[in-house]
Order: sequence, then C-alpha cells, then structure tokens
Amino acid sequence: MLPDNKPEQPSVERMKSIFYTSLHEVGTPVNGIVSACLLLKDELDKGNTAYAQELLQAIFSAAGNLNEIYVRVKQLVREDQLPEFRLTETLFDFRKWLDELLQSMMALFMEKEISVVKQVPRDFPLLVFADKVYLTQILYNILMNALKFSPESTVVSVSCFVTADRQQFCIEVTDMGTGIPEEKLPLIFQDYYQVTADVTARFGGMGLGLAIVKKLLAVMGGDVTVRSEVGSGSSFTVLFPLNKFHSS
Repeated sequence: MLPDNKPEQPSVERMKSIFYTSLHEVGTPVNGIVSACLLLKDELDKGNTAYAQELLQAIFSAAGNLNEIYVRVKQLVREDQLPEFRLTETLFDFRKWLDELLQSMMALFMEKEISVVKQVPRDFPLLVFADKVYLTQILYNILMNALKFSPESTVVSVSCFVTADRQQFCIEVTDMGTGIPEEKLPLIFQDYYQVTADVTARFGGMGLGLAIVKKLLAVMGGDVTVRSEVGSGSSFTVLFPLNKFHSS
C-alpha cells in the first residue's frame, strides 16, 4: 500500500482562527476608508472643501495600510502559517509611518469628536528596523480599543519615548475612557475576551484585538503593559528592547 502523501489538512478550529484573525485585521482600515468617504461626502454636499484634502489623504493612507495587511494575510494563509506570525523587517521612517497611521484613522476619531495628541521627542529614533505591517496592526488595535471605550469630545494621546536606562523603546496610548477593573486586567489579552458581557452589543468587535497585539509583540521581541482606573481611562504601553528594535 502506497503511503498517503497528501498534506495534513488544517483543523476546523485552526481555519476558524485564521478566518477571524484575518477578518479582524482588515476591519480598522476598512472602517477608516468608509468613515472618511462619508465625511468627505457630507463636507462636499455642504460646499465645504476645507477638509477635503485631509480626508482624501486619510482614505489614501487607510487604503495603503489595508493593502499591506491584505498582502501579508494572503501570503501567510497561502503558506499555512497564520496565526503563527512571521517577521518581515524593513527600515522605515518612524515619524512618517506614525503620521500616516494616525491620518488613516482621522475620520474614525472625528466621528466621536475625539482629539488625538501626538508626542514624539527629538531624541526618539528617526529610522527603525522592524516589521512595519505588524507594528501597524499593533497600534491600530490599541488605538481602536481607545476609540471604542472613549466618550465623545475627549482626548487620546500617543506618546513615544525611550526609557531612562536606554534599554526600551516605547509607544504609549492613553485614553479617557471607561477604564478596566483591576481584576480583569490579567484577562484582557486572551482570545475573544470582553470585559463585560454587553461590550460586543454596545461597541462591536470580537475580543481579538488585544490578543493579537500580545501575540505580535511576542514575535517582535516586545511586550505590552496596561494601567487603568475605572471611570478615568487606560494607558497601554508597547515596549521593545532597543537591541531588538534597531534604530539610527
């Protein structure tokens, strides 16, 4: 009898994981494009062209991010590697990348009249060598979490810094949202976890964003920490060892 050389078929659970992870990761740029298009139409209908160029740039940035994520997901699914993430590192301009990412989400924050304040000090690395697509997914997920739980007309801050001992490279996102109970903090990075039972109904989402953040950071040699106070908001800090996250 000849041996069966057919490749092992992925399990139903694995295929479901691939599907939901892929679906989740294209969601933010798609939402950014849709929201920017709707806002652009409203502004043009009013004869107001002041924000037209900014909204067009938001659409362009979100479409670029969507394409990068789509190409990566397609590659990994074809190689049957998802959700076993794999690095593809490139050298890129950090400030330009951050500006374009925030621009791509501009319409989503405008809908809730949330201001985004960015702080990047002069001594922060100009160029970084890292997986840009994964870094985009990480910050997308953390920012969407901040957006989801922030009341209207509040502020979300994005602060970048190098720790005093020069050992870690950090990006911190702070919101003025509902906050997370202390006993729930160890659970929020689990797949499909929601802090309360009504979160999906009220805010949407599948409870995958922070789990994906944790997995991607593990592959990149980084970590994420969280501080939170119920009724005041949360701060998520993404950390990379400088010897892993090269800069110049």
